[in-house]
Amino acid sequence: MIAVQQLLYDIDLKLNKVATSSHQFISLEDKLIAINDAQYLLIKQKVAGSVNTAGLDGNKRRYDDLENLIVPHTMLPVFEDNSDGLPGYYSDLSGLSLPYMFFIDAFFICKKGTCKDRVVHGFRIKHADLQQVLKNSNICPSFEYQEMPFTVTSGRLYGFTDGTYTVDHTYLSYIRYPSRVDMEGYIDFNGAPSVTTDCELKQYLKDELVDIATGQLAMNTENTPAAGYAQARIHQQP
Repeated sequence: MIAVQQLLYDIDLKLNKVATSSHQFISLEDKLIAINDAQYLLIKQKVAGSVNTAGLDGNKRRYDDLENLIVPHTMLPVFEDNSDGLPGYYSDLSGLSLPYMFFIDAFFICKKGTCKDRVVHGFRIKHADLQQVLKNSNICPSFEYQEMPFTVTSGRLYGFTDGTYTVDHTYLSYIRYPSRVDMEGYIDFNGAPSVTTDCELKQYLKDELVDIATGQLAMNTENTPAAGYAQARIHQQP
């Protein structure tokens, strides 16, 4: 956890350290918007990686960075869907108790005849590649080889079989959205007083988060030196 008061203090410190902002008034609400935008961007960077660093799939450190936001395999009900003429099933991601942000992995519990509760591992594909995958004997759905393709589209996870077996449940592991960072002292858009809520990211990510938020605020207020300094700091991060 990172205290919101610490984030706000560090942002003010960096904006004033690089270039005076005495002539600029940045409201508490604007700073909090920048912090929340920054944490979403930082999570996206950790998941996807960059030109110089591997993402979540290729770097254990990136996994550790977001460990407290990772939701382990959660069971989802499935619904049969043959609307496009393909033997498929879907699970609705909007039903998750913790809001879905990024996919990690998935597997399915399937049955074929008297063989029940078989784990079939999913591999994600692009929807445009579905027909090609289903026709390819090396990567098509297989109950025996315990593999089946799936897509994530429009808030749903679609799994596809070869028509010889059925899917009972989906198990999904994913990264959830972090809680919205907030600070008491103003009236929220819903008309209620704001409530102090600290950032859920790990403490050692504070500097990266502050650099991103500072860069956004500096650009919004045309604080060119501070924006340049923040960008340089971001590029130095391992």
